[in-house]
Amino acid sequence: MHRATGKGLTVALAEAGPFGGSCINVGCIPSKALIQSAKAFNQVKTAGRFGVMVEAPGIDWQAAVRRKDRIVNRMRAGGYNSLADNKNVTLFESEASFAGLQKVLVGGETIRSERIVIATGARPLIPALEGLERVDYLTSTTIMELQELPKSLIIIGGGLIALEFSQLFARLGVDVTILQRNQQLAPQLDRDIVAEISSVLDNEKVKIVTGAGVNRVGREGDLIFVEAERNSQLIRYSAEKLLIASGRAPNSDRLNLDLAGIKTDQKGFIVVDDYFKTSADGVWAIGDIIGGPMFTHKAWHDGYLLANYLIDGKAISPADRLIPFAVFTEPEIAGVGLSETQAREAGYNFKVTRYPFGTHGRNIVDDKLEGFIKLMYETEGKKLIGAQLIGPEAGELIHELIAAMYFGTKLSDLQNMIHIHPTLAEAINSAAFAE
Repeated sequence: MHRATGKGLTVALAEAGPFGGSCINVGCIPSKALIQSAKAFNQVKTAGRFGVMVEAPGIDWQAAVRRKDRIVNRMRAGGYNSLADNKNVTLFESEASFAGLQKVLVGGETIRSERIVIATGARPLIPALEGLERVDYLTSTTIMELQELPKSLIIIGGGLIALEFSQLFARLGVDVTILQRNQQLAPQLDRDIVAEISSVLDNEKVKIVTGAGVNRVGREGDLIFVEAERNSQLIRYSAEKLLIASGRAPNSDRLNLDLAGIKTDQKGFIVVDDYFKTSADGVWAIGDIIGGPMFTHKAWHDGYLLANYLIDGKAISPADRLIPFAVFTEPEIAGVGLSETQAREAGYNFKVTRYPFGTHGRNIVDDKLEGFIKLMYETEGKKLIGAQLIGPEAGELIHELIAAMYFGTKLSDLQNMIHIHPTLAEAINSAAFAE
């Protein structure tokens, strides 16, 4: 948007909800604000291991929610201010849909344009479960609006969102149970990473049930029950609240895409080419609406590349990108490039080097001993092809490895770089020497 207006173009921006998209309003920012409150609570609760004696802490959940709301409002206001200062942008605070070829209906007005970009994102996927419509279930959005902590919580789904929310609420004293249909939590992660975070969650009293196919849900008195089939047995679980965390669905069903001749796949994600162009002339799509990794930084980079192409006429190649990820549990999880599983399935001739944080000086001092760094590199030439971390500040440490892969670094390059002692980042150097 700002790139376009900087070139003198006028932009019509349609946003039905508060400006800022999912990340600022209902995603990364509010969830990380609440995670930080739980992290601070846990630090005080466990301060005795450092010789710091404090009374048993309490949690003011409503104060934590108010803090979260202040952060969201502050960042949202910054977005509105940037629009107010840009005279070439017209904001329509209304839902938009197609009215034909290169025509969009928004706020009762039809807008025509030679270039239209769809960036409507995704929302929590609600599975077709018997009885679900009769219970007051939560999503990753509505759970952050709770004004009181529940005593117990069942989470249907065992992906990245489930990992973060399970630890958040367990740390605040909520009895949390995860029901995962797959035999492994977070199947997009390598098994050793999952084993490590599962051990951490288990120690924090999160009940993890894998291989549990949920059949139906209902209400029994003041509790919600969930019936799941596991090992050919039907088991009933009950809790005060139910969180649905079974994936994301694209916001394409209200756009009237057929009127513009825009094709979607079987799941409703818009089909695009390597230049983000849809099947309709003059229409492009970016972000979660086109599927793939659903991260804010990936969606932002989609927009960056599309601006390079549409506005500056540059050739782009989204297929060659390194898209990193992070999970904000404690310890954090992060990765870039190929996982060990992906490298093996792709037929790479590669090796893996691991270095445990439990033997690292800075981690011993900080009493943060869980986790490890794992580097995947080609056997011939030792070029780095992937990295995964589970440990303190993994979401920050991964950026050195992103840069390393971007510039084609070999394992010997990581060995040759001097890292400050004692730091967490020094563990990357140690991991390279662990071959």
